Formats: sequence, C-alpha cells, structure tokens
Amino acid sequence: MAHRRSIRRRVFWRVFFSLSGASVISLVLLYVSARLHWGVLALMAGILLFWAALALLAGRRLTGLSHSFSETIQSRSLQRAETAAIRLRGTLYEEPAAEWQMALRTLENLFLDKQIEASQNYTTLSDLIRMFAKAVDERTNYLRGHSDRVAVYAADIARELGVGSEEVERIRLAALLHDIGTLGIEDAIVRKEAPLTPEEFEIVKAHTVRGASILRPIDALADLIPGVELHHESLDGQGYPYGLRGDQIPTMARIIAVADSFDAMTTARPYQAAMDAEYVLEVLNRLAGKRYDPSAVSALIALVRRGKIVVKSPRPPVSFPQQPRVLSEIF
Repeated sequence: MAHRRSIRRRVFWRVFFSLSGASVISLVLLYVSARLHWGVLALMAGILLFWAALALLAGRRLTGLSHSFSETIQSRSLQRAETAAIRLRGTLYEEPAAEWQMALRTLENLFLDKQIEASQNYTTLSDLIRMFAKAVDERTNYLRGHSDRVAVYAADIARELGVGSEEVERIRLAALLHDIGTLGIEDAIVRKEAPLTPEEFEIVKAHTVRGASILRPIDALADLIPGVELHHESLDGQGYPYGLRGDQIPTMARIIAVADSFDAMTTARPYQAAMDAEYVLEVLNRLAGKRYDPSAVSALIALVRRGKIVVKSPRPPVSFPQQPRVLSEIF
C-alpha cells in the first residue's frame, strides 16, 4: 500500500510540474506577444501551436510507453516485466507495470511450488510402483529382481529406438508393473517348480487382464495399461489375452515383450536353466517379425553387443525339447 502511494505521489508531481511548466510557457508567449504587439489571432495561433506540439510529443511518448507495456504483458516474461517496471518508473504506467511485475512474480512462485509438488508426487508414485513391483518379485526366489531388470532393459531399448524421454519413462514404469496381475494368482501356482498344467497356464495368462484391472481405476497410471495388458501379445496373432496382430499391438507392449522374454530366458526358472545371452538373442532374432517386434529385437541385440546391457552369471547355451511351450510360459 505504501509503495502504491509513493508511485502515485511521483506521478502526481510529474504531471503537476509538466502542466505548470506548460502554463508558464503560455504566459511567456502572452508576454512576448504584448511586447511585440501581436494580434489576438497571432497570439492564439502561437499558444495553440505550442500546445499542439506538446500534445504531439506527449502522445508519442504515451503511445510508445503503452506499446512497450502491451508487449511486456503479451510476452508473460518476468524478466521483461522487471525491465519495464524500471523503464516506466515515474510515468503514468509505473503503477500498472509494477503491479504486472508483482503478479508475474507471484505466478512464477506458484508455478515453482507446483513443480516441486508435482516432482514430489511423481517421486512418491514411482516409489509406490517400485514397491508393488518388489512385492510381485519377492513372492518367489527366481522372480527376485525380474521387474527391475525388465524395466531397465525396456527403457534402454526405447531409448535405442529414439523414443522421447517422457514415453521412455512411461515404458519403464509400465515394465515395472507388467506382472502386477500375478498378485491375484495363488502362491501354489506361482511357486510351482514343475511345468504348469494347461489349466494352471490359463490362470497365469489372466495376469495381464488382472494387472490392467488393478491400474484402470487410477487415472495417473492409465498410460501404463497397454504395457501391462498387452505385453504377451504376438505379432502373428498367437499371443494373449486378445490375439492382436501387427500394428494393433502398441509400441510400449512390443518393447516390454522383448525385455521380459530376454530376462526370463537369461535367468533360472523352475522349468528351465538360465540361457546364455547370445543364444537368447538368436532365439529372439528367429522369432522377430513373427512373435516379437523386429526393431525392438535389433535394438536389444545392439545394446548387448555394445555392452550397454550385461547379463550377470551367464550359463552355457542349452536347448529344450518343448522350447515353444517354455517361451509361451514366460511371465
């Protein structure tokens, strides 16, 4: 309030002195006309010309200040608002310029506060997702760390394919949650150390739909659902749960499918020994275009060859008589 009164006083005195000066000059013209014996018309013409020139200069000045202040408002830049507040000090626009500067500073502070709040919320959400992923993986020894590894592999593949950073993060989070639906499967099935029966396999296959159902009520996780629900779809239409083909399968799900299968085959499972990474890449490459997305497989191969993705404790290549069944049981 005191700041506003100070501005108004300065503007008042500037206007007062300007008008007083103009009045004095008018009196001087009147005096000069009397000494030089000008006629009334000449005197009036002189005074009018003086006030016209003064009005023209004042108008140009006000127009320039108004245009400058208008550009400052349109820019919505706090830096320009601060510059304008300094430049317009002592003018008719000093108070609105100062108010605009204060308003922008308030908005900027609110924006920064919202950014901090959003960052904190995102960190909390990410921690919760990681907690759920850990809860899934900790149910059995052989799944321990699986979701974390799949998330890392999927994010690396996405970056290798040139996917934008925001989408890479969504893919990473979806990969962390890709098996969350297994929380609804009985421990006896998840921990079974023998091949699954057809009936048990049907129960396991439902984990994709269950996972999507868990996420669907949460609006903030809606973008992750395709990766959770469709990462077992196959390009040839032989996958599940919906038998989608080709481009019907989102990129997110295709990437997670490759990352998921790679980790599942390079780690020990009750139904298989851990396979050598190079052998797994050969298997994935043979299935590229049929089951897996060729570009995602190529990206994975490039990452492994460059040493960006390293599988710990690889074992010698092995083969299995029921290899197609083994690949289809990966989750």
